[in-house]
Amino acid sequence: MVHSVFRRWLAAGALGLGLAAGAARAQVAPPPTLGPLPAAAAAEPGSPRALPDFLAVAYAQSPLLGDLRNQVLQNRLDSLRRKAQNGVQVAGIGAAVASPVITNGSGEQVVGYDQAVSNGGNYATLAQATKPVLNRFQLQTDYRILGNQGLVLRNTGRLSALDLRRSVTDQFLTAYAAQLQFDFSRALLGQLRQQDQQLRQLVNAGVFKQTQYLSFYLSVRTQEVAVEQNRLGYRRELGTLRYLCGVADTALVALAVPGAPARRALAGLASITQRQYTLDSLRYQLDRQAVDAAYRPKLSAVLDAGIQSSQPGLLALGHSTGLGAGFLLALPIFDGHQRQLQYQRIDLGERSRRGYRQFLTVQRQQQYDQLGALIRASEALAARIREQLRVAEALVGAARQQLATGDVMILDYLNLVTSYRTLQFSLTQAETDRLRSQYALDYLAE
Repeated sequence: MVHSVFRRWLAAGALGLGLAAGAARAQVAPPPTLGPLPAAAAAEPGSPRALPDFLAVAYAQSPLLGDLRNQVLQNRLDSLRRKAQNGVQVAGIGAAVASPVITNGSGEQVVGYDQAVSNGGNYATLAQATKPVLNRFQLQTDYRILGNQGLVLRNTGRLSALDLRRSVTDQFLTAYAAQLQFDFSRALLGQLRQQDQQLRQLVNAGVFKQTQYLSFYLSVRTQEVAVEQNRLGYRRELGTLRYLCGVADTALVALAVPGAPARRALAGLASITQRQYTLDSLRYQLDRQAVDAAYRPKLSAVLDAGIQSSQPGLLALGHSTGLGAGFLLALPIFDGHQRQLQYQRIDLGERSRRGYRQFLTVQRQQQYDQLGALIRASEALAARIREQLRVAEALVGAARQQLATGDVMILDYLNLVTSYRTLQFSLTQAETDRLRSQYALDYLAE
């Protein structure tokens, strides 16, 4: 489509030159009108634009963080439930069991339990109360296990929040880089369109050839396509950012400039990621205590009161009211050395925990040092680009002045402008990469 327009325009210009036979310079026919410059991304009221706003929405909307908060509350309820289990438990017991006896004509028993065993039946209605006693070690162990589970859940919530912050921040920087690409493409297109009218006058004046202007015009059209592609890329990255945060919005807004976090020292064993291994070590110790508690004698006090009789008659039941009290003792004797097997299983888990923790400690230190080196390299690269930008800006200014006299070719000027804009975007990209490394370094301080 564009090439056919160029051919028609070029043919018309050539025909005009032929008719004039060199007596006068040909006037450049106006090319197809350039479309309006794409609108910039405008901010919509109520839509998050800054990184803290996106993080706040992500924390509030995350179902995972909400689930972990609920699990912490469930852990508190489990602790209260365990406390209630250690109190007095009252239960109602009812029984109506008949054991019939069938005799023959001689009075001898043919079918039925022995009278000493069955007593004819069992008819009872009792209220029984039980209370564990001498179980302080078991109770303390259970409370410590529940407390450890609560600490694990809270630390898991902090880990999940850190992972969410890392994902949202990384995507925000990616979307921000796409926005900068879109802005720079628009700025380059605007600058090229500003030169369009001037170049037409220079071509009409014979300073430049028509083919040179056609190359410039094609570059403008190509830049228009690049702007639309960058707009789509920015919309895609912004949509991904909103998807991560749970923001139900599709408006194309301009993101705020992200600020750099303050540099902090590497967190040691008290960090969020290291703390999970500390809690795992405590859990293994509590598991050993739970095994020991399971092999301790269990003693419960029992008190019951009610009616219990071997006869279903009302008179018999009326004379069978009573009460009883005593103790129930459970004492493990032999279970096939399961206790030692559980100890071995716990020891293997502890060995794995130490390996993971040692590897993570080395890994975090290596990552911290590497990110520090990347930040220094990005700062050095940004300084070099700034120096080149000063030179490129001076060259573009000088070329713009020489363009009116024809001392600079159109394509050379176009290359200078493109290089200048590319350096500007490279500078912003280097600063964005530095920000990404700084945020990654900030995560290691948690």
